[in-house]
Amino acid sequence: MKSNKNSLIVNLSIYVIVFAITVCVIACIMSYFYKNIEKMNLSLKVSSDYSKLNLYFLKTTKLDNITVNDYGLVDNEDNSSYYITFAKSDGTTNTFVKIGDMIYFDKIKICENVEEFKIIVDKTERESVSVEAKIGEKTFKTQYVL
Repeated sequence: MKSNKNSLIVNLSIYVIVFAITVCVIACIMSYFYKNIEKMNLSLKVSSDYSKLNLYFLKTTKLDNITVNDYGLVDNEDNSSYYITFAKSDGTTNTFVKIGDMIYFDKIKICENVEEFKIIVDKTERESVSVEAKIGEKTFKTQYVL
């Protein structure tokens, strides 16, 4: 009777240990895939935010009789936060501004997690606006001709 009981305890112990090892291996594999999915989601969010910024800039710069009214630094001590204001022929204005880590179009939040937002206006031949935005770990550079 004793050997039966010992055998049962040994078999049960082996079963518990094998089950625990199996659960740990499956948990490690699932966490690996979950981390990769989080990285992909973050990358897609960054691309989506920049696409929204690009869409609003294109929509604004392609209007007829649009001019750059004002641009510069939001805060003179922060070289990564710029703003730009466009004026339409009817007197209305549209402003892109980086406040904190977000970019706003007038009062609409377009992007978040923005580290840098730089504006360069070139008025040589045709007026153009160069935008450099660092969202997350990606840097985007685009030039818009008015």
